[in-house]
Amino acid sequence: MGRRKIKMEQVQDTNTKQVTFSKRRLGLFKKASELATLCNAEVGIAVFSPGNKPYSFGKPDFDLIADRFRNESEESDSGETSSDRKRVRQEKKICKRLNSIIEQTEAEKKEAEELQKRLESADEERFNKPIEELTLEELYELEAKMKKIHVGIQNNINKMQASSSLMFLSKGN
Repeated sequence: MGRRKIKMEQVQDTNTKQVTFSKRRLGLFKKASELATLCNAEVGIAVFSPGNKPYSFGKPDFDLIADRFRNESEESDSGETSSDRKRVRQEKKICKRLNSIIEQTEAEKKEAEELQKRLESADEERFNKPIEELTLEELYELEAKMKKIHVGIQNNINKMQASSSLMFLSKGN
């Protein structure tokens, strides 16, 4: 037995309508995913269920595609050229990325300050004696703390380098 051909007409029963919607929605999203994969296309779909619940699918990301769609329609109304739109989009992306890096850096700085305060207050007494007088366990603890601090410092250095690179790029444009 094969599949039956379903006559295209609106389903009247609410339960059947919801089940049909769920199955068809999954099939629609699967086909959209295949289209995006096969054609390297950016695909975004938004549907509302019979109960008015929104569902969305996007590849690579629905929000990015929706923003791009909105920006394209706004820019076509303003009369900008394609290169202007591209440059403005790139600048917006760079500014957004720069702002997020700055926020992350500030959060890391605060965390580092808190860790430093805790480290100084908790271990001030224990690690103030000469290193020769520390026990093996205390030496391992000290080593672990120094490694943790080193990783934090390295992360801050990397973020600062990325931030300065983005600032240099944004000033170049």
